[in-house]
Amino acid sequence: MPTSMPTLTQALAACAMILTTACGEAVVSSATSSYDANVPVAGPRDAVTVVSVFSDYRCGHCRAFHAVLDGFRRDNPNVRIVYRDWPVLGAQSEQAARWAIASAMQGRHAAFHDALMAAPEEMNANDLARAAARAGVDMDRLHRDLDVREDAIDATLRETDALARSYGLQGTPGIVIGKLVIPGAIDRATLDKAVVAIRNQSSNAIGMN
Repeated sequence: MPTSMPTLTQALAACAMILTTACGEAVVSSATSSYDANVPVAGPRDAVTVVSVFSDYRCGHCRAFHAVLDGFRRDNPNVRIVYRDWPVLGAQSEQAARWAIASAMQGRHAAFHDALMAAPEEMNANDLARAAARAGVDMDRLHRDLDVREDAIDATLRETDALARSYGLQGTPGIVIGKLVIPGAIDRATLDKAVVAIRNQSSNAIGMN
């Protein structure tokens, strides 16, 4: 997990490095166009722009970026967001990730995701239950899905972990937009510039010349 929010210049420099070193690999070019059906998503299926976010509910920088992404989503309804739960901070993080994936199975992910991002970072069982109640999650169904679909949830978490590592991510959050991999939280201006760069298929669009 990053120790501080990168400046705009630092984030763009990181983007430039990854664009020149990682984008030639097939996994980067195909990552956001296909994914496990159990991975929570928001936005149109036919979106030209897809933003994948690798995050941990107990990560402070993930919480900061959640606010950035929330505003971006409201302003860009045609962008598809892929929520990759990558619980790197321990058992509580993994339990939260499992609940989040299961909440998507009953169509309550958006509300539960918001509630978890506002819950105490300790994220104990009571915190999860309170967040689920605020989000209107059907707890009987949630526990049933956690049990009956445990193997599918396991597979989703393994896939996300493998994908994050294939990008060279070392902590959360990690952001993938097309062939652009951004390690760490970024501000709204940087996110907007990154999306424009991918749409234009040119690194010059974010001043990387």
